[in-house]
Amino acid sequence: MIGNIKDIFKKTPWVKVICFMLVFFLLVSAVQYALLYRDRDTDNSSYQVVNFYKEKKDSLDAVFIGSSCCFSFYSPLFAYNAYGIKTSNYASSGMGMIAFKYIVDEVKKSQPNAPIIISLTDQDEMEYKSLHYLADYMPMSMNKLNLLKDYFSKEDESLLNSAEFFFPLMRFHERWSEMTFDDLIIDDGTKGATRHQYYLTYVTDVTQEYITSNKKAEAPETWARRISDLLDYCDENHYEVMFLVPPKTYKEEKYQMMNSLIDLIENRGYYVLDLREKTDEVGLDLTNDYYDKYHTNIHGSLKYTDYIAKMLMERYGVQKKDKETDDFSKAFDTYYEKIEPYVILEELDAEHRDYKLARPELVSALTLDKGVELNWEEVSEADGYTVYRNDGSKWVALADLSDTQYIDTDAKSGKYTVFSYRLDGNDKIYGNYDYQGIEAGVK
Repeated sequence: MIGNIKDIFKKTPWVKVICFMLVFFLLVSAVQYALLYRDRDTDNSSYQVVNFYKEKKDSLDAVFIGSSCCFSFYSPLFAYNAYGIKTSNYASSGMGMIAFKYIVDEVKKSQPNAPIIISLTDQDEMEYKSLHYLADYMPMSMNKLNLLKDYFSKEDESLLNSAEFFFPLMRFHERWSEMTFDDLIIDDGTKGATRHQYYLTYVTDVTQEYITSNKKAEAPETWARRISDLLDYCDENHYEVMFLVPPKTYKEEKYQMMNSLIDLIENRGYYVLDLREKTDEVGLDLTNDYYDKYHTNIHGSLKYTDYIAKMLMERYGVQKKDKETDDFSKAFDTYYEKIEPYVILEELDAEHRDYKLARPELVSALTLDKGVELNWEEVSEADGYTVYRNDGSKWVALADLSDTQYIDTDAKSGKYTVFSYRLDGNDKIYGNYDYQGIEAGVK
């Protein structure tokens, strides 16, 4: 058999050429794939773009478009776990208004009946890398070409720079030194769900920087032009889209510019859900539910997602569904394994949460001869408290009680927290807790 193959190569040299070209093509493809840009700070946010294209045609209840404020606030997997609805974030870090029209077109190709919700912030133009995070993962089409043409028509851009979007090998000189094994992975089985360390562990008090204003300042010409172009496109194609303004921090002038932009959109007959002054209604705690000035942490994301999922069901008639054993269910199970050390199981039960019920303030966790004594402040509206200890891999419930002190006789150290709850008949309705907990100290 081997001898026959050798004879074929000797008699027909062109077979060698074809085999060589095939191997060369496969190697080049693999290298080019590895050279695609990755947004490492937010778990390679392009995973979400990739996973959108894997969804079955006309299968989604809604699609969200936007930048990192889109996917750090709203989680499709949390919405699925709570209500069985299937949504997707077509979002990437730094996505600006310049891309919205083209992404609406992409969404409508495969999800023609899904409501489109655009997460609107003051992000206008896109940085060069941000365009890569998006365009590198869009299939080749006239729509993608038009996006690149639009971007590279700016005065400060050269059309030659667009070549590397078609031939990634051109970026080898700047990408090779930062490449890791992760560059060969594009899907971790979670549909691109957010789980970077800031999102999972950071808590930032944004109270001092969170401003609101009724004043208006003229929106920049580029904002008005980009959004008007988008609305003209939606009018022409009879697309229904709504705009969602997430409750992040703004500089005062940008906030006032956003007010004018919202007026422009509403005057065109499009709905805008502005949540900047509705943090209490959403249930967000400005002292606890953000990982930085612009993004919610995982706990704030759970609250925000619950609010938006209910909006979808009310505004668009999206029906609550039983969870199935399908790709969404598998993705959530995979995702939960990754986030389990950072969230309490009861926190995921949106239908048994009261976001207005305060978290108990942890006073002390003292190591005694007989164990760890935990103390916390009383929450006046609470009927009781559940005490948890983190064993290094997850939070474990230890006890339910109405007192504000608990002694853990099974441990000499560890991290503890307390979840407040109220009673609704036989059901416990959980409020809030200190996400970072308190470490047991010395006696």
